Amino acid sequence: MSVIDLDRPAVHGGPERRAPQTFIVAALIVGVVIGGAVTYGWNLRRHSAARDGEVSVLLFADAREMVDSGSIVLHGRVASVTLARRVTLVNVGPAPVNIRNLSAGRPGVTVRGVEKQRWVAPGVTAQADVDVQVDCLRGLPLGRIPVTLSVQTLDEHSRTARPKAAFDGTPWSEQAETACAGN
Repeated sequence: MSVIDLDRPAVHGGPERRAPQTFIVAALIVGVVIGGAVTYGWNLRRHSAARDGEVSVLLFADAREMVDSGSIVLHGRVASVTLARRVTLVNVGPAPVNIRNLSAGRPGVTVRGVEKQRWVAPGVTAQADVDVQVDCLRGLPLGRIPVTLSVQTLDEHSRTARPKAAFDGTPWSEQAETACAGN
């Protein structure tokens, strides 16, 4: 004898009920896979763009003597001198950068680079010519000088960058002191 419950709808145990469930599960799996691939690609592009836009450059004073550009004498005493010098630029970042120009300064000292295109690959050095203007009363000894670089990164954005460490002009200090003394 079989009992029929009239309060419950009849259950059909055939294949037509399982087909929609299988389709839904397959669609969810495909959606998860596509979503994961899109998210991974987006993260990869974002990290690549951040890496390409990162700037990390070190600067070092080249101590070799070069021709001095001149001095200003006031009341029989050298008031300021301009030295033509070189700096070494080292790209310690993860991507090439175009270091177009540099400037540095503090009271009594101004360093100006010569604007030029110079792409520097990671781990590679380049040279740049600079003019160092020193006020003989306020600028000596040279010591640390904050620097600003004008750069272009692989993402083709031009920007200014400031190295974490200030530029050390100490290798030029003796030459500047000699020039200020009028020797």
